[in-house]
Amino acid sequence: MKTKQFMEFFVLKLSNSSFLLLTLYVIIFSGCTKSYNDINKEPSISGEIKDNPMWYSTGTANDVLETRVDIPVPNDYYCRPYDDLNASPRPCTLADIEGDKDPYDDYEPELHIHFETDEYMRNGTNASFEQKGKSTRAAKQSSFRIKLDTKTDLYNGERTFQLNKHFYDDTRVKNMFSFELFQSIPNFTSLRTRFVHLLIDGNNYGLFTHVEKCDKLYLKNHGFSDEDNLYKAQDYAFIMVDKLKLNDKGKPIDPDGFDSILEIKNGKDTQKVIDMTTSIENAQTDDEFEVLFNKYFNRENYITWFAINIILANKDTVTQNFFLLNPKYSDKFYFLPWDYDGIGYEDAVVPKWTKGVANWWMSPLHQKFLKIKKNRDDLNAMVRYLRDNYITDDKVHELLDKYKPLVEPYVTSLPDSRYLYGRWQAAYQFLRDGFISKNLQDYESQKGHPMPFWQFSEYLDGVFALGWEKSVDLEKDAIIYTLDVSDNVDFNTTIIHEENLDENNSKITVDKYTGSLAYKITDSTLLEKGKTYYMRVVSYEKNNLTHYQIAFDNEIENHPGILRFKYE
Repeated sequence: MKTKQFMEFFVLKLSNSSFLLLTLYVIIFSGCTKSYNDINKEPSISGEIKDNPMWYSTGTANDVLETRVDIPVPNDYYCRPYDDLNASPRPCTLADIEGDKDPYDDYEPELHIHFETDEYMRNGTNASFEQKGKSTRAAKQSSFRIKLDTKTDLYNGERTFQLNKHFYDDTRVKNMFSFELFQSIPNFTSLRTRFVHLLIDGNNYGLFTHVEKCDKLYLKNHGFSDEDNLYKAQDYAFIMVDKLKLNDKGKPIDPDGFDSILEIKNGKDTQKVIDMTTSIENAQTDDEFEVLFNKYFNRENYITWFAINIILANKDTVTQNFFLLNPKYSDKFYFLPWDYDGIGYEDAVVPKWTKGVANWWMSPLHQKFLKIKKNRDDLNAMVRYLRDNYITDDKVHELLDKYKPLVEPYVTSLPDSRYLYGRWQAAYQFLRDGFISKNLQDYESQKGHPMPFWQFSEYLDGVFALGWEKSVDLEKDAIIYTLDVSDNVDFNTTIIHEENLDENNSKITVDKYTGSLAYKITDSTLLEKGKTYYMRVVSYEKNNLTHYQIAFDNEIENHPGILRFKYE
């Protein structure tokens, strides 16, 4: 009997005995994780990427796992006090962990703890405990990471528990919803996810969501090779920057700098990701790009990832919140999902370009892909296919109706209710009944509109000028621009107003290398030296003024598309 059939047989027979099933799973699956022939140098993935469905038979979304953390005092892990980093080290405390608010400094306090659940009980200290996250450390409720001391006596095959508070997700279920949804989608992977109720020294810390860690163990558990290359995008736009440079041995010259752009989670062949990045960025023609795209990416996996982000409005995926898996002995890179607690939005003031494919325009990979009509057509088709078959209203309702009675007792009581301010019910209802329809309406509404661009100010031939990148129309329609300058961000007064600007306008200078446009301010009396001003350029389709776009600039809260500059 083949292993898969053997496992399915015992899943059926032992479905009422989770302990026996887990024991059998660990024994059998731990011995057959490699589904490829390493001797013949075959990659662990050839063509379509396939997840391991057995991995999701434990760690379900059908309950809330009671998790207990007890902190020995004094702790045998030492650190400096979080509020006096110049003091001498002493035993770490929970206050040090919660006070670790800067993810980029060298202060990384840990506690040695006793961790247990009703399913995992061991004597004595058995794990480390620290704060996790980057921007979320500014939240009033922290997220935590628990890592077992042992490398062998694992809990359901996992060693690391990433307890996410999801403070900025008013529903507190978006990651669970997304990752359970992904389990059935072809040519895509997911992450094991579970609701957790955390007690620290008997004190109630409320509801968390454990999201599986992506590392070497992840690769083994999902049926890939533990020698595959795995990268986490931190600030990576498929653009070569100095921090990504390698030495003559193919290793990062600045390992910390490299990880700040593209964190190496596993593997040793870093040269491939640099070759891919350089090739994609430097591709000059559509034909050249297509050849390179097909060399380095699996088309269906990429389009699936892109379409999912459109349907769920997971906008923060341009330079982060995704993994790239590059199998050993392969040139291909596969997109893996990460962090979907930001999906959807309600009434927030968002830039116009975030509502369609323009959201991903600043990345050379996505930009060059979208310029080709067949690619846009295939992306549209995938959006419809996933919506009709996998991300249906029935499926959305099924999942969210299942989660609601699980999480409601926790989010409507302390400590979580203190920070949700009664928003949970409305946010949950919108996630269930409104957000996908809104996302797709926004996506459709932006088709045919020009792409966004960056604005800037500079001196040209000794004359102060206001400039902007060329706005691209995917259908190659002619573009014109308006330019407004004001001394206030609301543009209540207008100092400069110009319409129908284009490359052929006598007031415009075009950079022969970049194609950027610049408007020289020849009247020196218009602007006052040392004063701050605001500029706003809008691009329009010349023959259809209802199709327009604003700039990428978004540094001024609730005022997207405006650049603040000082006239000096």
